[in-house]
Formats: sequence, structure tokens, C-alpha cells
Amino acid sequence: MMYCTDADEWNGLGAMTSKKICCGFTMGLVFEFLCGGTAFAQAVVKFPDRIVDIRQFGAKMVAAKFLYDTAPIQQAIDACAAAGGGTVVIPKGNWLTGPLFLRSNVRLELQRGAELAATTEEALFLKTPATAVWAANSYVAMINIADAENVAVVGEGRIDGQGAVWWEKWRATTRTTGVRPGANRPRLVFVARSRNILFQGVSFYNSPSYHLVFKDCEKVTVDHIKITALAHSPNTDAIDPIDTRDMEITNNVIDCGDDVVAIKSAHVDPKHPGASSGNITIANNTVLKGRGISIGSETVGGVKHVLVENNTTYDAMYGIRIKTPRKRGGEVSDIVYRNNRMVNVETPIVFSTYYETLPVDEAEVRRRLAGGGFVLNDQIYPDDRDPAQPYAEHQTPDVHDVTVDGLTATGADRVGIIIGLPERPIRGLTLKNVEVQATETLRVRHAEVHAEGIKLQVTKSPAVTLESGEKTNGLK
Repeated sequence: MMYCTDADEWNGLGAMTSKKICCGFTMGLVFEFLCGGTAFAQAVVKFPDRIVDIRQFGAKMVAAKFLYDTAPIQQAIDACAAAGGGTVVIPKGNWLTGPLFLRSNVRLELQRGAELAATTEEALFLKTPATAVWAANSYVAMINIADAENVAVVGEGRIDGQGAVWWEKWRATTRTTGVRPGANRPRLVFVARSRNILFQGVSFYNSPSYHLVFKDCEKVTVDHIKITALAHSPNTDAIDPIDTRDMEITNNVIDCGDDVVAIKSAHVDPKHPGASSGNITIANNTVLKGRGISIGSETVGGVKHVLVENNTTYDAMYGIRIKTPRKRGGEVSDIVYRNNRMVNVETPIVFSTYYETLPVDEAEVRRRLAGGGFVLNDQIYPDDRDPAQPYAEHQTPDVHDVTVDGLTATGADRVGIIIGLPERPIRGLTLKNVEVQATETLRVRHAEVHAEGIKLQVTKSPAVTLESGEKTNGLK
């Protein structure tokens, strides 16, 4: 929806002129969640006509001075918020900055040709007592939003996290210690405890770790954006909703080094005891490299009511994925994947309640696999004699009532894996109208699967390998 208004604009010469401003942002998005027919509201944002240009506060552009523009940009944001809100404009040019903190009722617009680049100075991102409320870990992000409402990041410009420096530090630590150090690095964007948040149009590049993270948020829309990071970049998830509800992820182009989307539930929310993450739709996206439209790994507080439809994925490691481990698992249910298409995706389907990272040490890998099991990329799985463990609520993964209706995949290495736990098998999984051309099998273990209209063309092994505890109807 295009919203137009007459507004004052700074002309760059210290004077204000009047012109018609057209803002291409969504005033209110509501979609019909087709799993259960319930309407879930998405981001509703509305801003005053006020226009604030960062050059009013002394921003100079890195191309001209090689100086940080952090202070003038932050001053523009703070002044706009203090005046009641409006639009802060990042005009065409190259702007180098440290962390920025958005406020309620502020719309950050990156105009065509604008590039906002993060400094690589680690010290500027370290969490301090003053910034702890904004921090995801030991660091704050490049763009931070916390305890806010009615905020947008829009436009035709780009935001670059310059993450390669951080990626190389991660690799150096892995080589030195033999242990992957995780993702304790800055996020590109971190949004916490906020509602009515819109991201639209902007391109995001090369985050030090995850690109867009939403923690304890409600009513979020991510639409028509682009996210790009090299396939070898570690932990560069594109979009991570964590303990977040009422979210729409649509019409985006994503090319990253880790999860395309990772819906997580890190804690039990007393206000939403059944699912701290849910009412999420992921539709009409184009995916290039990446590790799948995923749920997990943490699902402690539950994930429910997710619709994934009409997405096209090319050349990725995984297609659709549920991945959640013992001790960090919870209930995952009412999940629908509909009319998704994949081309040259290595493994189109990964539904597993085992999730364990492959050890770096090769001798340890050989020891672990001596009694059976297998490796899939950088995850290791035990064999099907793995014993049952006691069930523990909010610890044991419990995946049920999942539907895949309409999936086509060509050029796959393997059809996929469906692996539940002996103490809690995957239940109520429906595969309908699924067509996959692959080299290797669909491996099924501890899962109750109903199949209808399945066409699996597999060249080097049986189309389906049934292991322990499976209960299948129409899958053979």
C-alpha cells in the first residue's frame, strides 16, 4: 500500500521545503492463516509526516571523510522520536556507523543508493551496562530495537554488516581449540520485546552472525527484503523469530550460510503456555543457498500454527526442516507446508528430533559411528538401537500434526530423513502430493507417517528405508 502526504523536507542547504512524500510501507497487514482458518494480525505501523535527514545533524559520508557517522545518525533518530516520531532519512551515499538504536514511532528510510555499513571495530559492539537492555549476547547489534512499538526499516538502500572479519575469527578459534565457538557475535538487526515492527524493501548483507532476530515480539512483518551472505559464512541465519507471535515473512530473496528461517522457542511463556512462538506464515519467498526454512533448534516453550507455502528454493543444503534435540525440545504442532518447490536442494525434507553437531575431531567422529549411525552434513545421528530416555516436559521434543501437501523437488542428493525419538516418536505426519527426484533414499525411524499421492524417483537405493518404530500408511 502506498501512503502519500504533504510534508516538509530538508533540502540539504539548511532550509525546509514542502513536497509530497509517498511512503511505500504497509499500513496494516492481516492474513488468513489457512491451517485453522483463524485470522492473525500482522504489523500495523503509522507515522507522523515529520521528515528528519541525518545531514541536519552533521552526517558526512565515509566516501568523503572516512569518519563514523554513528553520532549524527543516532542524534537524528533521538530527535525524531522526542518530537513524536516520523521518518529518519538515510540519503544516497556511503555511511559508516557503529551500533544504532531505534525508538518507538520512528521509521528509518534508506533511500535508493544509500548504504549503511557497520564498522569492524569490535569494541564498539561490546555490551555495556548502558546497552545491556538491547543486547542479544555479549554484543549489541548494528541495528537495535528494544521495548518499542511502531517501528519500521524501509526503502531501497542496503545495510552491510561487514561480517567477514568476524567469520575469520570464528574459523581461527575453531582451528585452535577444535571446538566451534557458537554465535556470540553481533547480530545485524536485533529486535526485543517489541510489537508492530515492519521491515520492507531494504537489502541486508554479511551479518557477523544472524541477520534479523526477533525475540519476544508480536505483530512483525518482513516483506520484499533481500538477505545475502556467502554460503561458507558461519551462523548467518537470515530471519530468526524467537518466542515471537503473529509474524509474516513474505516475498523475500534469501541467500545465506545457515538457516533461511529458524523459528525458535527458548522459554515457556506463561501468557502463551502452549506455544511461545506461533501464528507465523512464510510465503512466496525465493531461497538460494541456505540450510532450510526451519523450526528449531530450541523448541522448549512450543511452536504452533506455522504455514510455509509457495516458496521456491534453489541449490540449498536443506529445504524444509524441523530440528530439535533432547533437553532443548518441546511441542511442535499444527505445522503446514504447502505447494513448495525445490531445485538442486541437497536434502529437501529433514524432520528430526535428534540434533547434534558433528565433532570437529575426526577420530571422535569415527568412534561415535563405530556402532552404527550416520552423518548428514555437520550433524551426527546414532543408529536405530539408540535407547529410549525418560520423557521430560519442555525438554523432550514432541513433534506431531505436521502436513506436507504439495512439494516438488528435482536434482536432490537424497529424499530426506524423518527421525523421531524412541521415547516420543513423530506422530501425525502427513505427506501428500510429494514428488521428489533424488539419488538416495527417504530414511524413516520412530515416526507415524501417512502418505498419499507420493512419487519418489530414487536412483541408487530403495525409495524409502524404514528403520525402527515406524508406523506408515501408504509409504513404502
